Amino acid sequence: MAGSIYKRCGCKVPMLDDGGNPVHDAAGRVRRRELGTSCPKLRRPGGRWNHRHGTWWWLLQIPTSPDQPRQHLRQGGHQTSDDAEDAMRHVEDLLALADQAEDPDHCRADITTLIRTALRKKEPLPDPEHLRKKISIGRPVETDTTVGEWLTSWLETKRDIAPNTRRFYEANIRLYLLPHLGHRRLDRLRAAHVHAMFTAIEENNQLIEEENAARHAVERARKRAWEKRNLKGCQAARRKLRAMPPFRRTAGPATVHGIRATLRAALTDAANEQLVIVNVAKLVKLPGSKRPKPKIWTPERVARWRATGERPSSVMVWTGELTAQFLASSAIHPLRVLYWLIVHTGLRRGEACGVRWVDLDLGSATLSVSQQIVQLGWATHTGPPKSDAGQRVIALDPATVALLAEHRRQQRKERLAHSPGWIDTGLVFTDTDGSPLHPAHVTDQFQSLVERHGLPPVRLHDLRHGAATHALAAGVDARVVKETLGHSSSTFTRDTYQSVVDELKHRAAAALAEVFVQAGNTLRKNDIGD
Repeated sequence: MAGSIYKRCGCKVPMLDDGGNPVHDAAGRVRRRELGTSCPKLRRPGGRWNHRHGTWWWLLQIPTSPDQPRQHLRQGGHQTSDDAEDAMRHVEDLLALADQAEDPDHCRADITTLIRTALRKKEPLPDPEHLRKKISIGRPVETDTTVGEWLTSWLETKRDIAPNTRRFYEANIRLYLLPHLGHRRLDRLRAAHVHAMFTAIEENNQLIEEENAARHAVERARKRAWEKRNLKGCQAARRKLRAMPPFRRTAGPATVHGIRATLRAALTDAANEQLVIVNVAKLVKLPGSKRPKPKIWTPERVARWRATGERPSSVMVWTGELTAQFLASSAIHPLRVLYWLIVHTGLRRGEACGVRWVDLDLGSATLSVSQQIVQLGWATHTGPPKSDAGQRVIALDPATVALLAEHRRQQRKERLAHSPGWIDTGLVFTDTDGSPLHPAHVTDQFQSLVERHGLPPVRLHDLRHGAATHALAAGVDARVVKETLGHSSSTFTRDTYQSVVDELKHRAAAALAEVFVQAGNTLRKNDIGD
């Protein structure tokens, strides 16, 4: 490769015609030209370079095949000739990497395009080691695919994932990955960029918390004004609320881990297609994201909740007494059998909605879990359970069998009443016309029952936690509970529920001790009486 170093400046002088007269453009202005390397100010008197005028440039002629036109690369702005020399040598080293490729001429042309683009955009030149790795595995060195383009096409072509997983990926891509990383070149994505994204998300969390706190304060002021019949104060608070940002959820630890998991999955496939060399998502370490441990609604916690509205944990479990109170309060509700079944078997909401009569064998008192109805946005999807462990056979107690048998007789009556408009889905739990229940309706009805009867708040899914907790507390083997709930391992079952089971056992021990204390008090009273 032939290269040269030279100095030039941007000084301009009028353009002259052959007669020595200034040349004018169409608007009548004098046209000017750059002196470039011929500017007399570039050198001092005596011929030495003037370091205060002009900058150093390098020019490199690129080797090409005989049938291709000659190509040049150039760059200026260097303060010394040594700086220009070093920059040119760097470019020569990059171009020399093409000799390692199967098609050196084609590879050299691609590297030239990369360098020319970087020089034009004033971006850093390609990393030599990164290029060397690309060439060694036969990957194209010149690609403009962005992270956003890859994530979009990756999700569109991802066929082997469950609908909920697709929705999970789509939300993380749309809400977080595209806004923060979508504009970056896929092959130039670095761990530092991913770290910067999570830093920005954390900063946004702080902003959301501040805005939510401000909105809560105005909302409390509005309620106080309403209670005091202060109409003007109430209206002023409402105007403030309309002008404020709405309540928003922060991206918690589980969400952050989900964002990284989505990026890691996409980059794993990109690496398999040799679009990236390193999956940078695997290099990013995040704080641990622990599942919240269930807690029992003890009488003390219930009393505090009634006084302050405080909920000790996001996962709360009713005691046996509170669970029985709920079942009694829902005894005449249309979904009472569904809720009973979840309480006694720990079925997931979608699994309960998807139970068919063919899955039930009331004679042998078993239920085969083979499908679920899940919610995707507002639409629903019927498919297999979320994992292989979710496909299981559950033993039913006599009371549940009797309740299901009665439910079947009642459903047959409803079917006759709606004939011929009855929709035969074969499902155990249906709407009044036989159509499938919407999972959101099941949740809404549950929350309405809980609030109506003044029970301490739990989620519908917490009934599943309650089934596991009370089974373990009753001495049922963890492996049996694992099979019943469809967990992947009994270790997960023990780790999740051990703390709340221990709490129940301590309460049982305290209750037993109280029996003896009361008995002792009775004896002492009798002795005193004698």
